[in-house]
Amino acid sequence: MGTTIAPRIDERLRRLIATAPDEATAAEVTRLAGTLAGTLALPRPSYQQVRVLLKTARSTETDPVRPRWFLSAAQINEVLGFLYEYPGPGLADWYERYKHGLL
Repeated sequence: MGTTIAPRIDERLRRLIATAPDEATAAEVTRLAGTLAGTLALPRPSYQQVRVLLKTARSTETDPVRPRWFLSAAQINEVLGFLYEYPGPGLADWYERYKHGLL
């Protein structure tokens, strides 16, 4: 007797699993996917399949790849602070010395 393999999961079911809320458990998502599969006349995904797909979807959401141009809020504030210096960018130190007659 041969080993049977699990059927392929339809893309609509995969989308449902990938967009499941973070607080939903694998069992709840399996029930939802099973209900949707029943209405679409598709084979129900197994708990194991749903758990693996759910783990994959959640791990990519929580660990995004940052683009090279990503700046933190502190870096943005530093750049904006430099650009809005009076009388011009990079001239604040010169202006302070000028005001106190140190030039």
